[in-house]
Amino acid sequence: MIASVYIKDGNIHFYNEDTSLSDIGGLAYELGRPLLDFVCYEPERFIDGFSMIAEAFNSEYAHIGAKDEAFISALKEIMSESQQKEIYLFFYQQMLMDFIYKFIDSPREAVEQLAETIPDAEEKLRWAMNFEWPKSKSTFIKVGIFADKEKRLFRAAKDAVALMYEQFCVFQQFVVSEIEVLLHYRKEIEVPEARSIDYLDCLDVYHTEYGFENCYVEAPYLTFYGRVTTGTIEQLYVIDSIEDLFRFEFMKMMEHDIFIKKCKNCEQYFIPRRRVDAEYCERAFGETGRKCSEIGAMLRYEKKVAENPILEAHKKAYRRLHSRTRNKKMTQTEFMRWADEAVKKRDACMAGELAFDDFVEWLEQGRVRKARGGNGT
Repeated sequence: MIASVYIKDGNIHFYNEDTSLSDIGGLAYELGRPLLDFVCYEPERFIDGFSMIAEAFNSEYAHIGAKDEAFISALKEIMSESQQKEIYLFFYQQMLMDFIYKFIDSPREAVEQLAETIPDAEEKLRWAMNFEWPKSKSTFIKVGIFADKEKRLFRAAKDAVALMYEQFCVFQQFVVSEIEVLLHYRKEIEVPEARSIDYLDCLDVYHTEYGFENCYVEAPYLTFYGRVTTGTIEQLYVIDSIEDLFRFEFMKMMEHDIFIKKCKNCEQYFIPRRRVDAEYCERAFGETGRKCSEIGAMLRYEKKVAENPILEAHKKAYRRLHSRTRNKKMTQTEFMRWADEAVKKRDACMAGELAFDDFVEWLEQGRVRKARGGNGT
């Protein structure tokens, strides 16, 4: 068991087990936040960050120095910091550390252990299956480990990072797919009494239709009762893998009516906090410095107008006539009367009840065009 989790007060509480290299005990995250961070995590950051970890073993004596207490202490500090920020990435870090330290003791067992999670590991790390650390042949030195001139530990760490990166991309895409399928069913199942279990059933049916096993309802968790930091007894769920953590948080989010949505402006995923029907996220959009929630509707409308000649013609005429009210060439009452009629004709044109040319001709009525030429002729 890697960890145990439970839900309380809208938070997901995470506890490391003894096998973890992180010194942190119980941590609480806002339910849905870890999953959202994982979905939005850029793959390039993964390969860059984990390559830096592998670089720590770029030494001929890394297989010896890795067991130094000071090195392990620094490693625990790094992993603890990572766990506080991105719990899903912590699983990959733990996998990498388990592989490296097992590799120091037994390269073959390390590869076999990694292959339990990443099936391609044995093929990609075949070179390490029969590798043994160089030792002294002298009868006077029973245990003498010499320099690893080829830096095999560093090579193994890099190969493992490459494998985990591929697995990370595949799993992240799977999670995104699950969210998209859920969004589809939420749109299809519009009955007010739809429950979390209904969506989970739909997802399981979706999986079975494509020849996969049920992921949710019929895939139970192991649980036990344990004392937490508050002194209370909670039902804890056993988490053995990153897949377990995803299933647990994903199901609990549905149970607590927390849904990830896709912003209609930037198309990134977000969790509505203030309004469940929110269509735009709170991220700053591009170089505007303004949030999608502030300008998303306007940008979406402008895009829609630009792609539709009927809306574009109406927009231009509206601006032209509105400017006449500012110049006192048209009263506000006259403008409002025109605007109401313009909306009716626009909608009729959109519905195919009014020809586009006739709509434009009506919009152009009463328009005063400036004469060309410098002499006014």
